[in-house]
Amino acid sequence: MKLKYISLIVPAITVFVMSGCNLFSTTQEGPCEGSLTLENPIPDTTVAVGDTVAIDLTNPPVFKSTKNDISYSFSGLQGITRIRLNLVDNPNDNNKNSLLLIRGISKGDVRIELIALSECLENTTTINITVTAQ
Repeated sequence: MKLKYISLIVPAITVFVMSGCNLFSTTQEGPCEGSLTLENPIPDTTVAVGDTVAIDLTNPPVFKSTKNDISYSFSGLQGITRIRLNLVDNPNDNNKNSLLLIRGISKGDVRIELIALSECLENTTTINITVTAQ
């Protein structure tokens, strides 16, 4: 009996996903206009175990948006457990979370993806970090 129910549920889920239904509401209508461009890529960064490096994402601006406000997040691509990442309030940017703190935890190479969002616009850049011995 259970197999019969599963065989009915799977096609329904497939149709729902394939039709592009979104479980979250959005106010965006039509195409997204404007641009969010990478202006000043973050160079490869080195941090020692136990030390912290601060990167101001606004001075110079890493990304530039025609929509003005930019919010940031990050995703680990490789070796993320070798560092601690925090986006903290930046006094140079009206206390928005645009100050990236990187603390070295263990020696090795790390790659993270910095994600910038500005209304309906999104862009990313990869940051390479080397954690060295203290």
